[in-house]
Amino acid sequence: MGGAERLIIDLVSNFNQDLFEIKVICLKRFGTWGLELKNKGVPLILLGQKRGISFFSLIKLISILKKEKPDIAHTHLFGADVYGSLAARLAGVKYLVSTEHNLNYNEGFIKNIVKIFVGKLFNNIIAVSDAVKNHIIKVNYIKIKKILVIYNGVDVNKFYQFHDGLNSIKNNQKIIIGSIGRLTKQKGFEYLIEAVAKLSGRNIECLIAGDGELKTQLQEKVKKFNLENKIKFLGWQKDIKSFLAKIDIFILPSLWEGFGIAILEAGSAGLPVIASNVDGIKEIIEDNKDGLLIKPADSAELAKKIEYLFGHREFGAELAASLRTKIKNNFTIEKIAAEYEKLYLNLYNHENFAD
Repeated sequence: MGGAERLIIDLVSNFNQDLFEIKVICLKRFGTWGLELKNKGVPLILLGQKRGISFFSLIKLISILKKEKPDIAHTHLFGADVYGSLAARLAGVKYLVSTEHNLNYNEGFIKNIVKIFVGKLFNNIIAVSDAVKNHIIKVNYIKIKKILVIYNGVDVNKFYQFHDGLNSIKNNQKIIIGSIGRLTKQKGFEYLIEAVAKLSGRNIECLIAGDGELKTQLQEKVKKFNLENKIKFLGWQKDIKSFLAKIDIFILPSLWEGFGIAILEAGSAGLPVIASNVDGIKEIIEDNKDGLLIKPADSAELAKKIEYLFGHREFGAELAASLRTKIKNNFTIEKIAAEYEKLYLNLYNHENFAD
């Protein structure tokens, strides 16, 4: 239930149905988002891949693609990139596209070697930011002429709700900060916990939406600081709009980020954002203009920025308004879907879009 899966659903929902017939193949399971696609009437095919390397899954995927005969196959995330690229080429699919969603600093040597190999099989690779583009050129040796930068986008109106902002909160009222993301090292939640600990004298609550392998470790850290009454882990939230409606300030303390689609969601909802000053996020937020940027892994600075917004609430409202305007002008899902469509049509018309 991450940004890549959300993007797939939003793209499929916004493609021109008169031009494109779309089917989605899920490697392992449909999950919550699969049900959403089913409800939209999008045909789903389940590969049913088990854990580990599966030659049978590859053969099955080749068979599916031979039967469906797509003009273009588009893969997302590592497993689909590997199985999808090999199967599509062996099935005779003419055009093959991948989207690279993250910087993947935590991927090991073997994965990077595999990505170098499969990268040669794609006609085009979409990078969701310039940061991702530079990373895959450097680490995966992808030729620059293959890469097209298309930012992620969101349905701006879907997330919007009227916020009185911090100005409406009286000095003695609780201020709620929140964050969304996988509970992994990348997302930097340990530093958010430490920042809340430094604000122990404030009437503050922190809501964290997401799940992941560090959940137990992060919960132990909360106990260590005696913050059980101030920090709550809510697990995955399918209804992001309702989650964002509960909070007053959105925090994204990532150590690295390919882009940061959660910022687009929070910004669309009209919230002020504090986020790490890392490459992908810097392509969305300009410090002190449409958000506040902090050094990654710096809980003291994060606490100061939160405190600053407590005391400068009109400024927080200005940041939120500026960010929402930027998102409406640059990061709408309609704009992003049109760019994907342009790539597909150029490939179909036998043109090399990258050239």
